[in-house]
Amino acid sequence: MEIASSLHHEPEFWELVLEEKWQEVIEKYRQDSKCHTIEIQGRGTALHVAVSSGCKDVVKNLLEAIVNHDKSSLTMVDKRGATPLHLAAYRGFTDMCENIIGKGERGYLIQQKNEMGETPLFWAVRARKRLVFVYLQQFCPTDINVAIDYNNTSILHVAIQSEMFDLAIMIMYCYPGLISTKDNDGIIPLEILATRTSAFKSGCRLSWWKQILYYCFTISRRNAKTTLELFQNNEKGDYSAIEIYDVDKLEKAYKISPSLAQSCHNIQTSIFKWSILSLLDLEGIKKIKTKHTYGGQLLEEFMKKPTESYIGGGFNPDLDNLERGIEMEEALVNFPTFSKSKKEKGDTSIQDIKKNETNSDVKDTSYLIAASHGIVEMMLDLQSNIKSVIYETNSNNENALLLAVKNRQPHVIQWMKNNLPDGVVNHLILQVDKNENTVLHLAAYTSFERENTWRMSGVAMQMMWDIKWYKYIKELVPEHFNNKGNKEKITPSEVFKEKHKELLESSVNWLKDTAESCSVVAALIAGVSFATSGSVPGGNQQTGQPTLEGQPAFEGFAISSLIGLYFSVTALIMFLAILTSRKEVEDFCRNLPMKLLFGLCSLFVSIVAMFVSFCAGHFFVLTDKYTKGSILFYLYISICLPVTFYAAVQFPLFIDLVKVIWKKVPPPSVKGVLL
Repeated sequence: MEIASSLHHEPEFWELVLEEKWQEVIEKYRQDSKCHTIEIQGRGTALHVAVSSGCKDVVKNLLEAIVNHDKSSLTMVDKRGATPLHLAAYRGFTDMCENIIGKGERGYLIQQKNEMGETPLFWAVRARKRLVFVYLQQFCPTDINVAIDYNNTSILHVAIQSEMFDLAIMIMYCYPGLISTKDNDGIIPLEILATRTSAFKSGCRLSWWKQILYYCFTISRRNAKTTLELFQNNEKGDYSAIEIYDVDKLEKAYKISPSLAQSCHNIQTSIFKWSILSLLDLEGIKKIKTKHTYGGQLLEEFMKKPTESYIGGGFNPDLDNLERGIEMEEALVNFPTFSKSKKEKGDTSIQDIKKNETNSDVKDTSYLIAASHGIVEMMLDLQSNIKSVIYETNSNNENALLLAVKNRQPHVIQWMKNNLPDGVVNHLILQVDKNENTVLHLAAYTSFERENTWRMSGVAMQMMWDIKWYKYIKELVPEHFNNKGNKEKITPSEVFKEKHKELLESSVNWLKDTAESCSVVAALIAGVSFATSGSVPGGNQQTGQPTLEGQPAFEGFAISSLIGLYFSVTALIMFLAILTSRKEVEDFCRNLPMKLLFGLCSLFVSIVAMFVSFCAGHFFVLTDKYTKGSILFYLYISICLPVTFYAAVQFPLFIDLVKVIWKKVPPPSVKGVLL
């Protein structure tokens, strides 16, 4: 009786839980079932707190006490509407989930939803816990309700949005009905995949040396069934990434022993830990290749049911199968008309009614979204399975080519030119949006206004690439497009000049500041080189001949000082030419980039020559005291570090200048200014 009466003092019980005095809490749980339902300041019950704290042994003991009494406390929720199973799934504690569910007798807990309609299975996917998902889904393999929340967002939506493509493949295998599920905003999973550029090679921007390493990796692919079995047989859940050298594959292909196969895997793992090789970011490149492998595999899964994946329809258990079949047949026969009618009249489902109430504008389809984000792989697969998608337009009457131009995706345009019939490409080029803007009008907008910018050094580079992009599109369109106005009777060239006023001003200021700074450095080097050329090491003989004439170091001093003077004056002339130029839009196309490139190259050569002349002249001062093979050599090597640092800092600008001058097709742009 004394113990029972003390349990009514909830604050005392709170203190035991919050101070994690678990032995006393366990004893109270065993002695009185009333403490099972005591809520700890919005955190739920003591079981909630123990699960959140990761106290596995405590959770096991508390569950034993609960199971022996009233099991209703397992359905109690915290302030977020989460049960203990929710928390265990979110934290990735598979063993806790097993204790809570038991041998399946408490499997009904998986179906319990919080205030957002999210089940523990949903939380496991949101938290990226693959092993917990695999464990929980086996208790509800056919109940699709556990995979959808009240917003009709499915776990497939969540997995793709989180870029967990391997998990998305397993979800599609376990719940194939989710492939066409629309949320209340009308978004289907394929449309989310169309925005994930990291899932495809065409959306990846790797440097040349990373591309070489990229193709050196071999990533093994597993189907969903094999992956599920792998997880189910993996007690530790150690499946963060696919191995480069698959152990099973090595054993079968080369008939080697398991120990030797495992040794190969261990060697590969240790390679990534080497400090020198870590500079190459091999682990990062491996993750990129793995993500591309899974992204391509996920797209293949969608393309097994292309029409259903592309159109969607939402999850509606009351929908008649015959009606659904007629709808799919109509879509296959005449997809453009079907899509347009769906957009105009809207779906009759509740989620689409809500969507039309909140957003009257028609969203882009997966094909158009892929064109906007430059995902050529998805465009190719969709066009191969649903040929009419090439003619689709959005509510702004923009087709795939217009969107590719609008979002600065040149590789999409190149792909269309190389893979589509000329008549189709010409048809797409001639089309205008609802404001009668042509592709040339869209190319005339500045990249900053389109939220897509070129990955370049300096604001002037943005201006140069915008000009290059405009000229590239200009070569694709008929000649009369140059003078064709839009609804406001504005021509593309007028749009370009108007939209680039601010960028032009910023580019001029950047170029002016750069030229002025480099001019000062070039002038200083010219002065130093001139003074150095007049100071002969060792002096002159009575005949006027240099005393050290004929020695290699003296010859190097004389030549390098002359080179330094010549190139420093050349750089100074180039930078002065930039400062005195008119700096109009046309000048940023080739004139100014060439001057800046020659100026920077000359400045770099003059700096190198200055250091060489200094080291050659200084050699005679130290040659008697130090030998060439000891300190003197390392001293001169250390002097070269400033030159190396300058080259490393200016190298990206140099590469960008080379590209903007000689490259005909601009590189794909980057979504957003900051990455």
